[in-house]
Order: sequence, then C-alpha cells, then structure tokens
Amino acid sequence: MKTGTSVSFAAVVSYDYMTTRRIILATILPLLFGLVIAVPSVHAADLTFSVENVTMVKAPPTCEVRSTKRIMRSGSTTDIVWKSTRAEHMQGMTRGDRLWPTKGRERFAIAVLGKHEFPLTFVGPGGETTCIAKVFVHPRKSK
Repeated sequence: MKTGTSVSFAAVVSYDYMTTRRIILATILPLLFGLVIAVPSVHAADLTFSVENVTMVKAPPTCEVRSTKRIMRSGSTTDIVWKSTRAEHMQGMTRGDRLWPTKGRERFAIAVLGKHEFPLTFVGPGGETTCIAKVFVHPRKSK
C-alpha cells in the first residue's frame, strides 16, 4: 500500500429487528436454495479510515535444535544438530564470539553427570530466536 492511500470501510453501527431478519434471510436462503440474491447493503453509518504509515516487520528466525541422544552415559558422545530459516548466523555453541552457520552438526563428549542444556540463538534481520537441546548424562556402567 502506498503512503497516503485511503481505505474506506462500511460499518453497521446499529441493528433493529427487521435489519437482522433481512441479513439472516439474505444469508440462509441462498444457501438453502442455491440462489444468488442481490441484497442492498444495510448500514446506519459509513466510517472512513485513513492509513498514514505502514511498517513492515520482518519475521524472526525459526529454529530446530536437538541432540542425537537425549540420554547417554558419562564419557560417550552425542551430536547437537540444528537448522534455521530466516537467520543469518547462529551463536551459543561454544563460549566466545564465534558465529556458526544456520544449519549444522557438532559432536560433544560429556563426562559430567546430570542435565545439560545447549541453548542456540539464531540471529536474523527480524530478530533472534533461541532453541534448546537437552541431554541427560548418567554414570557409566561398571564392568
């Protein structure tokens, strides 16, 4: 839409019994009998709206992040897999300022027991979105 373009809307401000009955009949009768009936529009007042400014907002990135193993034993490895749309890069896989591609896979060995979360943040022109991969690490089985 161009700046300065006017848009008009007709609005029904009030209804009375006969108006409501005409609207219901005009809606139901064509459906029942397959008829096309020209019904004049019924409204109490016209309202005119003017659009002064339209701001286009870009959608934020989408993301999918997962671990190839949700539950693993201490010392074993898992891959963190990710992909995104509308992102320019991903950050958060490692400490520091490294920027990662928007689709990828990285292998990790985890020795520390417990729940581990890998929050990955995808950054694009529409903002940023964070998705999390979770891994639960159990003790190694004793031999």
